[in-house]
Amino acid sequence: MTTPNLGLRALLVVVVALAVVACGNGSDDASDGGGAGSTQPAVSPSSVTSAPASSSAPASTGPANGSTIGTPTSSEVAIWPASGVVFSTPEDAALDFLTNGLGLGGVDRGMLGEFQQGDSRSGELEVLFRGEDGSTARIARSLLLLRRLGPDNGWFVLAAVNDHASITDPVAMDEVTAGPLAVSGQARGFEGSVTISAGVAGSNQIIDQVVTQAGSLADAEPFAVTLDLSTVTPDTVVMLLVRGSTGLESDPGDFGAIAVRVVS
Repeated sequence: MTTPNLGLRALLVVVVALAVVACGNGSDDASDGGGAGSTQPAVSPSSVTSAPASSSAPASTGPANGSTIGTPTSSEVAIWPASGVVFSTPEDAALDFLTNGLGLGGVDRGMLGEFQQGDSRSGELEVLFRGEDGSTARIARSLLLLRRLGPDNGWFVLAAVNDHASITDPVAMDEVTAGPLAVSGQARGFEGSVTISAGVAGSNQIIDQVVTQAGSLADAEPFAVTLDLSTVTPDTVVMLLVRGSTGLESDPGDFGAIAVRVVS
């Protein structure tokens, strides 16, 4: 298991504190459901579109993911799912994020570690790679931070943390303007290739993405890119994602993600 460093652990404290303030207590009753969506399309900021709904995705109790670049409710602080979509278990929320948020194929329960309970409303789940042959070997690729949010008490992914794929500027839940956004951090990938993207939280819409060079092999190295958020409606929550390539379709690679809010 990859243990996040103190800086990444601090992210959990900040994000959970913001979630508590934003959502309050809420009911303990939660209904089943999930978001529709499919593999993220790579599009330019001027032509953001929605991918068709996946026939294998669970039915949603709220708006379908990937509808428009919209304005979420002020209480939404998560990267997944969309506001109003309810998952009754953290595993369901995590698997839907991997399938529809990251666009991974062949996602199943074996890609997740055991749920590690935090307080009564939060916890963590590791995302695992099982090796090229699907053996029992497990390699941790990220740690998902989850919490119950909203009036329906559904499970949401607040962030994904990884020492080898992290965004250090901006930080989780920063307010940013609709325009060029400087994003920096450190990451590693196959032959140094890493992808940094911005997408509408809870949606498979990509607003902008850049492929750049960072570390290769065992070591993460710094990266710095600029993403174009000029098309985003103010008060929209945006997921910033950094992901390292591995050269294997079955491997999600190291990845990390945070949420920021676009303001006027």
